[in-house]
Amino acid sequence: MENSSPLVQDIETTARTSSFHSFRAFLDARAPGSAQAATQFYQLIDSIEQSEKSKLLEECRSRAWFVRNEETGAVRVAAKQCRLRWCFHCGESRQQFVTQALMPWYTEAKAPKLLTVTIKHTDEPLPSQIDFLYDSFRKFRNRKFLKDNIDGGVWFFQVTYNQKSEQWHPHIHALLDASFMDHQKLMELWEKITNGSTIVHIRSVNDPEHTLTHNARYAARPSALVKIPEDRWPDLFEAFDGRRICGTWGSARGISLRPQKPDDANKWHDVGGFTTVSSLVDTDDSAKSIWEAWSLSGTIEEGVNMDHIYKFDDDAGDKPPPKDEWDIEPYFDYVGNPF
Repeated sequence: MENSSPLVQDIETTARTSSFHSFRAFLDARAPGSAQAATQFYQLIDSIEQSEKSKLLEECRSRAWFVRNEETGAVRVAAKQCRLRWCFHCGESRQQFVTQALMPWYTEAKAPKLLTVTIKHTDEPLPSQIDFLYDSFRKFRNRKFLKDNIDGGVWFFQVTYNQKSEQWHPHIHALLDASFMDHQKLMELWEKITNGSTIVHIRSVNDPEHTLTHNARYAARPSALVKIPEDRWPDLFEAFDGRRICGTWGSARGISLRPQKPDDANKWHDVGGFTTVSSLVDTDDSAKSIWEAWSLSGTIEEGVNMDHIYKFDDDAGDKPPPKDEWDIEPYFDYVGNPF
């Protein structure tokens, strides 16, 4: 299982770790603006919907444990997710999953391309614009000209907001394995299908890994909350509640874009809670070894764990759960090499 999520920027491996009371706090400190925006977003939604989504968000990754692979000795952090669409950390995790899932297909494509289509700006409600764009794109890719030249593809939805015109700007990005297609022909087809929209961009891709990583972020969240006015957040929530924002077709159809419990989950075993390890990095040899193995993509020997601490502290808040609970938990994110 490889899930090296780029959630954290470079910091010294042993510095300032004891100031974080949880894995969630550790991650929030690396993206404070985006993390705070998600909190404010769900607080607003809760006030409107009379829901408790902000509570789920607050609990996301709050409890986390270091785990060791019994075969390789590699170390990850296993943390329970909320899987809310606008959770920044869950979005980062899903971006990484989708990138890894699609990488073999896209890097081995005979002729990788990136296609972007959009529709004319209107004052129509966002759900109506999305419905129209989705329907138009379905018709577009089913045209004989495209079907004859595209072996397969993956589409992602993105929306931005123009504060000057106060209009939404929805568009679709599609990673393609496709032959050369005349740009003028594509524009004419798109204009006909959409009744006047002419914006179509297509280019050959020489850097499939970078292009895939950049676009995979839209598989989790179609917009950055920090770039959308707060008074439009309810519109954003309503428009995307339960809506698909990515999909596959053709040669990419069999690739799942939904994160699931890793196949080798039973080979990862807890060696200590995140809070316990991070708070003892400077004073405990086992904690230091675990932290450095995680942050430097290293390994630890079997038997390196924090059991000697828990032996004298039965009430430790991040003591790993019983083994049976660990094995059946389906919503754990395994994060490695964050630095």
